[in-house]
Amino acid sequence: MIAVLPFYSTQVLEYTNFLYWSFAVVAAIILGLVIFFTYRYTTKYKAKSPKDKPQNGSLNHKFEAFALITSFLITVFFMFFTVQSMKEIQTIPDDPKPDIIITGHQWWWEAEYPNSKVITSNEVHIPAGKKVLLALNSADVIHSWWVPELGRKIDMIPGMTNYMWMYAEKPGEYLGTCSEFCGMQHARMRIRVIADDEANFKKWQEEQLEPVITEGSALFEKGRNLFEQKTCTNCHAINGTSYNENIGPNLTHFASRKRFLGDFKEVNTTNLRAWLHDPQKVKEGAKMPNFILSDQELNALVEYIIHLK
Repeated sequence: MIAVLPFYSTQVLEYTNFLYWSFAVVAAIILGLVIFFTYRYTTKYKAKSPKDKPQNGSLNHKFEAFALITSFLITVFFMFFTVQSMKEIQTIPDDPKPDIIITGHQWWWEAEYPNSKVITSNEVHIPAGKKVLLALNSADVIHSWWVPELGRKIDMIPGMTNYMWMYAEKPGEYLGTCSEFCGMQHARMRIRVIADDEANFKKWQEEQLEPVITEGSALFEKGRNLFEQKTCTNCHAINGTSYNENIGPNLTHFASRKRFLGDFKEVNTTNLRAWLHDPQKVKEGAKMPNFILSDQELNALVEYIIHLK
């Protein structure tokens, strides 16, 4: 992880290398002792036959005290420098102004960009080659944000906001997951961060702020009406419309995303139809109710949602 975060200071990088080599030496010593005492057991302490009694070694209290004190001092030594490095890595301003606010829900992610006013779900875009300050919180239970290639792991606690820096050295897609057990679908609460170059990131934000399609085919119009009649608007917001509830994922430009359901399923008509037909079969425990839709209603709703680009 450290290798892709060049904004860390030279002191932190030197300590990290020192830590790796120190652990390698400690591991080599432990392995050597294991091999040595395994050999001693087979040659000296092990009984030669079932009738023989194994030889018992006498206790060495001085050695035990030495090993205990040495282990304690080594642990304190590394803990001190680790805490110091963690403080330097996560230097958060006194009055933090986050670039992105991430909110964890069971079992999906909400991403709000305060500067541009973009609000999206599950698919998080960031500019490559730039430090991004995240504000992280939770709407329900404890979650934990972790994208190993982009930064540290940090808990998201209801009623508390934590901050961390995230950095992608080059454009690309970076995968992560919720790393704190948060309920039935914890394993399917995945993270997808897309790092864009400066031009594409600006373009993406502009596209997200564009009004959604409000007119279309007769089937599209029927789906839009059903979206209101079936009370989908009680949970889902669509920017540029009167639908502004924030209980479920924001569906503005939903079809422009690659995946949905916490990065669990690819966005296409087949997966969307299966989800609307029986949410619990697709993702058991999800808060989405089953509206018991007819085939005609399913076709119309899928037509509407899949055109929210």
